Amino acid sequence: MPINRINIPVTLVVVVIALAILAINANHFLPFIADDALISLRYSQRLLAGHGLTWNPGERVEGYSNLLWVLCCAALGLTGIDLITAARLLGFAGIGAAIAAIVYAHRPQTFKTALPILAALMFLPLAAPIAVWAIGGMEQPLVAGLLAWAVVLCYRHLEISEVRTKSLLLPGFLLALLCITRLDGALFTITAVAVIIIVGGAKHPAWRKAFILAALPLLFTLLQILFRRAYYGEWVPNTALVKFTPSLKHAFDGWHYIRSGALPIAPLIVVAVAAFWVLFSNKLMRARMILLSAMLLAWTAYVILIGGDIFPAWRHFVPLILLLTLMAAIGAEWIASHARRAQLFAMSGVLALLLGLFIFLQGRDSENLRAISERWEWDGRAVGLLLKQAFGKQQALMAVDPAGCLPYWSELPAIDMLGLNDYYLPRHPPPGVGQGPIAHELGDGQYVLNRQPDLVVFLLPTGNDRGYFLSGRQMQEDPRFFRDYTLVRFEANAPQKIVSRIWVRRYSERIGVRQLDSQITIPAFLLNESDPTVAFLNTANELVVSATRTAPAKIANLNVPPGRWHVQVDGQTASLRVRIFKFLPGANDARGEAGRMLLDSPLPAVLQLPQGGLFTIEIRPETDGTVEIRQLQLKRMVE
Repeated sequence: MPINRINIPVTLVVVVIALAILAINANHFLPFIADDALISLRYSQRLLAGHGLTWNPGERVEGYSNLLWVLCCAALGLTGIDLITAARLLGFAGIGAAIAAIVYAHRPQTFKTALPILAALMFLPLAAPIAVWAIGGMEQPLVAGLLAWAVVLCYRHLEISEVRTKSLLLPGFLLALLCITRLDGALFTITAVAVIIIVGGAKHPAWRKAFILAALPLLFTLLQILFRRAYYGEWVPNTALVKFTPSLKHAFDGWHYIRSGALPIAPLIVVAVAAFWVLFSNKLMRARMILLSAMLLAWTAYVILIGGDIFPAWRHFVPLILLLTLMAAIGAEWIASHARRAQLFAMSGVLALLLGLFIFLQGRDSENLRAISERWEWDGRAVGLLLKQAFGKQQALMAVDPAGCLPYWSELPAIDMLGLNDYYLPRHPPPGVGQGPIAHELGDGQYVLNRQPDLVVFLLPTGNDRGYFLSGRQMQEDPRFFRDYTLVRFEANAPQKIVSRIWVRRYSERIGVRQLDSQITIPAFLLNESDPTVAFLNTANELVVSATRTAPAKIANLNVPPGRWHVQVDGQTASLRVRIFKFLPGANDARGEAGRMLLDSPLPAVLQLPQGGLFTIEIRPETDGTVEIRQLQLKRMVE
């Protein structure tokens, strides 16, 4: 098929219109960011800090499946750009590259013939999955850009028998980059190679083309495997062990995902199928349609096999929407070059009507709307920044379900209780893997407890009283959990006000009660047993609790040995009163209020204990008002 020259003014108008619509559509979904995007950015963050491609200090786990994306985000981060902004810039650039590839392959020569091509092209930027993932922080836009250019550069080689080595190396290089952008990116190389062989009649030139096209993807894949083995000590990435658990149940889930996701893009499917039906008899167009159809079927089968996806806005439909748009563009180019003036405007009008229906369906789809309502990742920014300020110096170890936002913003070492970034959990799966939601089936409560995390966050950044996933449920079935951990309410006030319920290991060596023979120090955040007391950062960025006469600062079940103790609040500036109860076995209130009062005195005070035991301590101001308490100290007095 002859290649048209580029009409620069027409081409620029088409591209600018498409990019403008993409920007407007993507802006509608801001500030959406996927939690898993922040997992990848944590690797970029640590790489920039000189810690390598690691999740935690001293550990090497490949918890990402998008090496090129991680490296590109880090490269932009080197310039001082915020990593989330970097991911969004790359995302917009990736979709922009896909738009440019479509226009390059179907070059409009006049503004009149540009109408059908523009109408077909508009399906891409107006698709909610494309707009959402342009700003969602994950690698799908890079996949789209690389795949689009690789496909359109392969068109010529499907249509001629001549083997042109140099021109095959460029699409091969793009496919190679795709292989290290996503682990499953190799599927597109395999499909392209198979189509070239089939279309070429399995003759020698076709095999030679296939070999040249596959050479660089194979090389890049082998180099990544060797890097993985040398750096992580593994042949298989951690993510594959967590996410690839094929089963009949997951296949049914995947089929439901494909079927449900196809409904909001039905007008695009109609256009693509019509183009395929009309042009399959055209010898020059047939090879292109075979390539695009084969990739569509291969990716669809793969998505069904893995069980679909859990993210909003049909993330795995990004390659499908791109391939369908490429098919629609082939049909649009045929209309532009073969239809008469009246037919041209009529067919462009039909495309416009289908495009309008497409927009309507996109705007009503619940999964697309979920990208607008899902904002809990930004709660993680507020909570994560508080934890960074409060416990960054101590490097408190967190155990988390939301493994993206909290580790990224807190920069604390973390145990991923769902296993994506943990070495142990994927290699010790529980029974029944393959019967639950993908990537959320792993867990081992005993393993997590044995690692003695200082902080435990269940479910979302706002925390939960009860464990939700397997690790959390098993942890709370273990008697050690409620013995060693206490639920603390942390209030973050910037960038927004959020209260997070976090379980804290009471006697943590890093952040908990420090108990020596001569002194017991209780940090403020463990003095929040009274509702609605919360721990928060004061104006001096110190972690404190506030106490009033009706809501005292309070800790229950504190183990205090016998002796004579001087009780004081660190940095006391107001008149405070202390009440101390001893918990009595069989008392109705496990917190000790039903126990025997041992002390009710202004602070500082002296506590005489002939016998040790478990005690409840309350601190409240002597007068109305609120006071901030930083920590409570009990110092043994020398007789």
